[in-house]
Amino acid sequence: MKLVAATLFCALLALCPAKAQEQAKCAASPHLLWGDGEHDDTAALNAWFRGETVIWAQTHEPAGAEIADRTFLLSSTVYVSGGTERRLERFQMIWPWRNEVVSGGIIATGNNPDEEPRTEGITMVGADPDEGVPYKAPDPEPLDHGVPRHCLTS
Repeated sequence: MKLVAATLFCALLALCPAKAQEQAKCAASPHLLWGDGEHDDTAALNAWFRGETVIWAQTHEPAGAEIADRTFLLSSTVYVSGGTERRLERFQMIWPWRNEVVSGGIIATGNNPDEEPRTEGITMVGADPDEGVPYKAPDPEPLDHGVPRHCLTS
């Protein structure tokens, strides 16, 4: 019986197309953005602010460079990089477990990556005093044919 099991195991290994050392290949797929205040939008909103293509979950249409009148439920930090030509207007960002709400107004990233994003009419409730302060962010993950090298998804 052990011989049969060992033979079957070896046969299955021989049929396996991928080698253990090969790097996993990942397909690039856009993040889904809800903007309904009920689904976690953290990864999608970060991708959108980085200038990546993001799809509306409800319509499967691209979000575009401007978003208005949406509420985003968030579970982590949102990073806004300059130079990606994104504009967010009349919005709410809600972090429920932190009792924090950021609303406004306008966040505009402009077209110069060396300039800070511009904000107008932003209200922060429950935020720490050092939030919303610009700082030098790390360089983005390098892409191989439009796919992040480590192909992390959330």
